[in-house]
Amino acid sequence: MLSSSLAQQLQAELKGATVLTPGSEGYEESLKRWSETAEKRAGAVAQVTTPEQVAIVISFAREHNIEQVVRGGGHGTNGASSTEGGIVIDLSKMNRVTVDPDNMTITAEGGCLWKHVDEAAGDYGLAAVGGTVNHTGIGGLTLGGGYGYLTGRHGLVIDNLLKVKLVNADSDIVTASPEENPDLFWALRGAGASFGAVVEFTYRAHQQREPVWAGMAVFPLDKLAPIVKFANDFAHSANPDASFNFGFTTPPHAPGPMLVTLGFYNGLGKDGKRIFAPLFEAGPAFQNFGPMPYCKVNALLEESAGHGGRKVIGGAACAIPFAPEFYEEIKQDLLSFIEEVPAAKESLLVFELVHHGKVQEVDGSATAFANRGPYYNAVCMTKWNDPNDDGKCRDFTFRLKEKVSEHLIKTSDVNPESIGKYLNYNDLTDGRSDEMFGSHDEKLVALKLKYDPTNVFNKWGAVTAAAVEQNHGYNTMNLKPRQIAVE
Repeated sequence: MLSSSLAQQLQAELKGATVLTPGSEGYEESLKRWSETAEKRAGAVAQVTTPEQVAIVISFAREHNIEQVVRGGGHGTNGASSTEGGIVIDLSKMNRVTVDPDNMTITAEGGCLWKHVDEAAGDYGLAAVGGTVNHTGIGGLTLGGGYGYLTGRHGLVIDNLLKVKLVNADSDIVTASPEENPDLFWALRGAGASFGAVVEFTYRAHQQREPVWAGMAVFPLDKLAPIVKFANDFAHSANPDASFNFGFTTPPHAPGPMLVTLGFYNGLGKDGKRIFAPLFEAGPAFQNFGPMPYCKVNALLEESAGHGGRKVIGGAACAIPFAPEFYEEIKQDLLSFIEEVPAAKESLLVFELVHHGKVQEVDGSATAFANRGPYYNAVCMTKWNDPNDDGKCRDFTFRLKEKVSEHLIKTSDVNPESIGKYLNYNDLTDGRSDEMFGSHDEKLVALKLKYDPTNVFNKWGAVTAAAVEQNHGYNTMNLKPRQIAVE
């Protein structure tokens, strides 16, 4: 636990930054996260504004045997951006975005949300490949791979990442790119939170036409069969400029669970209407499709994926053909669980159909990301309010995402050994590095031992645990069991 005297010392060393401690104004607000399950009571929250200040905190924490964590958007559910009694390096004030239209680049500080990037780029008629919820931080999504509405045309976020600036375990400010520290840059693209505090990202920008055509449509649950048929037909069309999500949840202001869909087309409205016409023929109870600026598309899920409540996320993969009987079965699983825990009615299970051709064009060995394959992501997010329900909600999420994964293995032609897991959707893991990174596991462990041998960055447990297991003989403060626990 950080003592008050050490907190005062940290504040003295961090000239120009704010250090919040228990009882100080703003401290309680600084602890809030997207999920209440990820909130912990830090000994101090350092609201930094420069890379140099980040370096000071990392050095200070190592010197005084104190756990430190990095907070970008605070959007995870596993507590990786929080600490009980340690120091939070809060990047939220580092949210400047610089757009260079001549060189087609977008440079964003590590505390930016995708909303900041979308809006700044949009002013120039540009866009970066980003996430699908605009209040998500750019750091976690990027370092875990990053899928978005533009992935079908331009690939993953990491496939459009040109370079990063980070503070490493030795408190040095370094650049990683294809030219500088290329092995570190390889690791950062898929397993990056284990290797440093990234304070700046530079992305490739793309010309973005305005408006795009997108929206949501909500159906009664008895419309599942035609929606699954549309999903199969949509996936077979393999349109790189379109995406389609479908699944189950209780939408805001609805009395109970419904079938929800979200469609996106990066083009003219007449073409978008043609692509999604069979969806509308199923008779939605509500729909708001229409032309809108690209930056508004990432706000479509702002309310349904809002802050507050207790949440946990589990991810899986799915592939065509989608079998109506299986989706009927997992629909019933979700409904039965909501009957058991009525406060969990806002839980969701969504299947994300983003064309994966561009993702697969990149050689699997080019980055640490291990989820390139002919399949789509599925995400189960369980949301509830009572801490007494934590165990049953986590167990249900794990069982449901495992059921989806097992169905893929049983029914598709995808080689089970090639199936990666999207790290950003897998807060429920057993900490196995080989499970999350497959054939990249050994290289990642070797790089972890090269760049962070004392395990300063220990909150993404998969690489951390494997590296510690191999790192026999170390006796440093960061290798204590409490520090390496996988949440």
